[in-house]
Amino acid sequence: MTKNVKKGIGPMVWLFYLFIVFEIIYMITPFAFYYYSAYGPSLNFLNKSPLTAWLSGFFLPHFTESSSWILNALHGAGWILFLIGFVLFIIGAGQIYYAKFTRKGAVTGGLYKFVRNPQYTAFSIMGLGVLLVWPRFIVLVMFVTMLFVYYFLAKKEEKECEAKFADDFKNYVKKTSMFIPGDSFILKRLPSLPKSGFKRVVSMLLLFILVMGLFVITASAIRNYSIASISTFYSRDSAAISTVLMSKKDMEKIMKITFKHPEVRRRLAQAGYGSGEKLLNYIVPLEWVLPDLPLDPASVSMRGHHQPKSSNPDKYKVLFTIAELSSENPVTGAEIIKSTLSRVPIIVVKLNQATGEVFGIETPPMHVLWGDIPTPLF
Repeated sequence: MTKNVKKGIGPMVWLFYLFIVFEIIYMITPFAFYYYSAYGPSLNFLNKSPLTAWLSGFFLPHFTESSSWILNALHGAGWILFLIGFVLFIIGAGQIYYAKFTRKGAVTGGLYKFVRNPQYTAFSIMGLGVLLVWPRFIVLVMFVTMLFVYYFLAKKEEKECEAKFADDFKNYVKKTSMFIPGDSFILKRLPSLPKSGFKRVVSMLLLFILVMGLFVITASAIRNYSIASISTFYSRDSAAISTVLMSKKDMEKIMKITFKHPEVRRRLAQAGYGSGEKLLNYIVPLEWVLPDLPLDPASVSMRGHHQPKSSNPDKYKVLFTIAELSSENPVTGAEIIKSTLSRVPIIVVKLNQATGEVFGIETPPMHVLWGDIPTPLF
């Protein structure tokens, strides 16, 4: 591998990562239609098989309120981390290019006084921030992959610097952490990989699989915790999610009002409910707009997310969908949410829970604003 190719790998990995995570930007712009023409088929391909469908899923709440203040704070924390990483990257890049233009040799001051690879650290902080804002499993997989690539790129670059700057750089390495202040204490105590050859490749691959597995298992546990922390109501053949925190008693009341309506029962039976189909339903304040759900016409969804805190506490719209499941085995309760690959919208019911009145029944759009791509389930 040539020196130029090595140097090009880092930016290529980051650009590919950005292609995936830029979904959070394109989701709220008119360019989403063009973006999903390229990215959407990849998500749909993954979503076709239960073996890969989990990659397109989310492991943190996206549009639902959680009873956990930690989960509620992660979205904002993600944006803060992204901005911190971006600022650190700009500072580190400025130091590097200033040193190149002035030919001052190896950079060991400023950010480089604290860590040897502050730009990779900055990219990692930015990546973590994006992961918290847009927590698809595929973003997690790319994030972990990026960390591995940057670690080995940093090691290669440091070898090049040792050859170029000799003892001065070796002494700098001895007294300066690699990515995070204090990480030398940990890294020196980790088992070292074989220096070269087939054993090194196998060891690196096994380490990658182990770390990736730990991250995915942890994210899956967080997903289960997230589902347990939002407002849900289950019956034998249906699961209901409230996008706002709500008691099970109130959720049960709302669902009873809708299920009792003859037109709702007719439409559900027409869609196959009662013949083994499972429902995944959403209780949403009447004033809310959620483009992630096949709930409102495109003309409304185009306005983006609108989740006012002062919404009417009595008036709601309930979206009924048939859940297309990854499992052929009978599922109930929370397993309906966890096993759902996609949703087929059936009916939107507008009601006043205080009076028990149903004042609107509408046919929802067949797809979300951006087509049939997999969107967050909660």
